[in-house]
Amino acid sequence: MTLQPNQLIPFLCYSKENKIVVREFFARLKKEAWIDPWFDEEDILPGEKWQDAVVKAVQASNAVIILLSTPALKNEGFFHKELNLALDTANEKPAGTIFIIPIRLEECEVPERLLPYQYVDYFNGAEQEQHVYESLLSSLKIIAQALGISVK
Repeated sequence: MTLQPNQLIPFLCYSKENKIVVREFFARLKKEAWIDPWFDEEDILPGEKWQDAVVKAVQASNAVIILLSTPALKNEGFFHKELNLALDTANEKPAGTIFIIPIRLEECEVPERLLPYQYVDYFNGAEQEQHVYESLLSSLKIIAQALGISVK
Protein backbone atom coordinates (compact mmCIF):
# COMPACT_ATOMS: atom_id res chain seq x y z
CA MET A 1 0.00 0.00 0.00
CA THR A 2 1.32 3.46 -0.94
CA LEU A 3 0.89 6.15 1.66
CA GLN A 4 -0.53 9.40 0.35
CA PRO A 5 1.13 12.61 1.46
CA ASN A 6 -1.03 14.72 3.74
CA GLN A 7 0.07 18.05 2.26
CA LEU A 8 0.48 19.37 -1.25
CA ILE A 9 3.98 20.60 -2.05
CA PRO A 10 4.13 23.38 -4.63
CA PHE A 11 7.61 24.61 -5.57
CA LEU A 12 8.04 28.39 -5.74
CA CYS A 13 10.14 29.30 -8.79
CA TYR A 14 11.20 32.94 -8.77
CA SER A 15 13.99 35.42 -9.28
CA LYS A 16 15.77 36.91 -6.27
CA GLU A 17 14.55 40.36 -7.36
CA ASN A 18 11.02 39.25 -6.43
CA LYS A 19 11.87 37.85 -3.02
CA ILE A 20 9.57 40.20 -1.06
CA VAL A 21 6.46 39.20 -3.04
CA VAL A 22 7.47 35.55 -2.94
CA ARG A 23 7.79 35.67 0.85
CA GLU A 24 4.21 36.99 0.97
CA PHE A 25 3.04 34.17 -1.34
CA PHE A 26 4.85 31.64 0.81
CA ALA A 27 3.28 32.99 4.01
CA ARG A 28 -0.22 32.93 2.51
CA LEU A 29 0.16 29.40 1.17
CA LYS A 30 1.68 28.17 4.43
CA LYS A 31 -1.50 29.25 6.27
CA GLU A 32 -3.44 26.64 4.28
CA ALA A 33 -3.20 23.49 6.40
CA TRP A 34 -3.12 21.24 3.34
CA ILE A 35 -0.25 23.10 1.58
CA ASP A 36 3.45 22.95 2.40
CA PRO A 37 5.13 25.20 -0.19
CA TRP A 38 8.79 24.61 -0.99
CA PHE A 39 10.70 27.88 -0.61
CA ASP A 40 14.48 27.96 -0.74
CA GLU A 41 14.85 30.33 2.22
CA GLU A 42 12.95 27.90 4.43
CA ASP A 43 13.78 24.52 2.97
CA ILE A 44 17.52 24.55 2.21
CA LEU A 45 19.57 23.82 5.29
CA PRO A 46 22.88 25.51 6.07
CA GLY A 47 25.69 23.56 4.44
CA GLU A 48 23.37 21.79 2.00
CA LYS A 49 24.30 21.95 -1.69
CA TRP A 50 21.55 24.33 -2.76
CA GLN A 51 21.52 23.42 -6.47
CA ASP A 52 21.07 19.73 -5.64
CA ALA A 53 18.31 20.62 -3.16
CA VAL A 54 16.47 22.66 -5.79
CA VAL A 55 16.65 19.89 -8.40
CA LYS A 56 15.30 17.32 -5.91
CA ALA A 57 12.57 19.69 -4.77
CA VAL A 58 11.30 20.45 -8.29
CA GLN A 59 11.22 16.77 -9.17
CA ALA A 60 9.43 15.86 -5.92
CA SER A 61 6.95 18.73 -5.97
CA ASN A 62 3.27 18.38 -6.86
CA ALA A 63 3.23 21.68 -8.78
CA VAL A 64 5.57 24.49 -9.75
CA ILE A 65 4.36 28.05 -9.30
CA ILE A 66 6.43 30.17 -11.68
CA LEU A 67 6.48 33.80 -10.61
CA LEU A 68 7.28 35.93 -13.67
CA SER A 69 8.69 39.45 -13.85
CA THR A 70 10.88 41.41 -16.23
CA PRO A 71 14.00 40.98 -14.06
CA ALA A 72 13.36 37.24 -13.76
CA LEU A 73 13.13 36.88 -17.52
CA LYS A 74 15.85 39.33 -18.58
CA ASN A 75 18.61 38.63 -16.06
CA GLU A 76 20.85 35.61 -16.21
CA GLY A 77 20.61 33.35 -13.22
CA PHE A 78 19.36 30.14 -11.67
CA PHE A 79 15.72 31.10 -12.34
CA HIS A 80 16.12 29.96 -15.96
CA LYS A 81 17.60 26.63 -14.89
CA GLU A 82 14.67 26.10 -12.48
CA LEU A 83 12.22 27.01 -15.24
CA ASN A 84 13.76 24.50 -17.65
CA LEU A 85 13.81 21.83 -14.95
CA ALA A 86 10.13 22.49 -14.18
CA LEU A 87 9.18 22.23 -17.85
CA ASP A 88 11.19 19.00 -18.25
CA THR A 89 9.49 17.57 -15.16
CA ALA A 90 6.07 18.62 -16.52
CA ASN A 91 6.79 16.63 -19.69
CA GLU A 92 6.86 13.47 -17.56
CA LYS A 93 3.34 14.08 -16.20
CA PRO A 94 0.22 12.52 -17.74
CA ALA A 95 -1.61 14.67 -20.29
CA GLY A 96 -4.03 17.10 -18.69
CA THR A 97 -2.17 17.24 -15.36
CA ILE A 98 -1.88 20.69 -13.81
CA PHE A 99 1.76 21.10 -12.81
CA ILE A 100 3.09 24.39 -14.22
CA ILE A 101 1.28 27.46 -12.86
CA PRO A 102 2.65 30.74 -14.29
CA ILE A 103 1.82 33.95 -12.42
CA ARG A 104 2.92 37.34 -13.71
CA LEU A 105 3.95 39.70 -10.92
CA GLU A 106 4.03 42.65 -13.32
CA GLU A 107 3.41 43.45 -16.96
CA CYS A 108 6.02 41.32 -18.76
CA GLU A 109 6.43 39.07 -21.75
CA VAL A 110 5.51 35.44 -21.10
CA PRO A 111 8.21 33.13 -22.49
CA GLU A 112 7.06 31.15 -25.52
CA ARG A 113 7.60 27.84 -23.76
CA LEU A 114 5.11 28.88 -21.06
CA LEU A 115 2.41 30.06 -23.49
CA PRO A 116 0.65 26.67 -23.56
CA TYR A 117 -0.12 27.16 -19.84
CA GLN A 118 -2.78 29.59 -18.68
CA TYR A 119 -1.15 32.38 -16.75
CA VAL A 120 -2.69 34.94 -14.41
CA ASP A 121 -1.73 38.49 -13.46
CA TYR A 122 -0.97 39.11 -9.79
CA PHE A 123 -0.96 42.89 -10.06
CA ASN A 124 -3.42 45.77 -10.59
CA GLY A 125 -4.64 46.03 -7.02
CA ALA A 126 -5.72 44.03 -4.01
CA GLU A 127 -8.95 42.79 -5.60
CA GLN A 128 -7.07 41.30 -8.57
CA GLU A 129 -4.45 39.78 -6.29
CA GLN A 130 -7.16 38.14 -4.16
CA HIS A 131 -8.87 36.79 -7.29
CA VAL A 132 -5.58 35.33 -8.54
CA TYR A 133 -4.85 33.78 -5.15
CA GLU A 134 -8.27 32.12 -5.08
CA SER A 135 -7.74 30.84 -8.64
CA LEU A 136 -4.36 29.47 -7.60
CA LEU A 137 -5.99 27.66 -4.68
CA SER A 138 -8.57 26.18 -7.07
CA SER A 139 -5.79 24.75 -9.24
CA LEU A 140 -3.92 23.43 -6.23
CA LYS A 141 -7.11 21.80 -4.91
CA ILE A 142 -7.52 19.91 -8.19
CA ILE A 143 -3.98 18.58 -7.84
CA ALA A 144 -4.47 17.74 -4.16
CA GLN A 145 -7.71 15.89 -4.76
CA ALA A 146 -6.10 13.84 -7.54
CA LEU A 147 -3.40 12.85 -5.03
CA GLY A 148 -5.87 12.04 -2.26
CA ILE A 149 -4.84 15.00 -0.12
CA SER A 150 -7.61 16.45 2.02
CA VAL A 151 -8.10 20.16 1.36
CA LYS A 152 -9.92 21.05 4.57
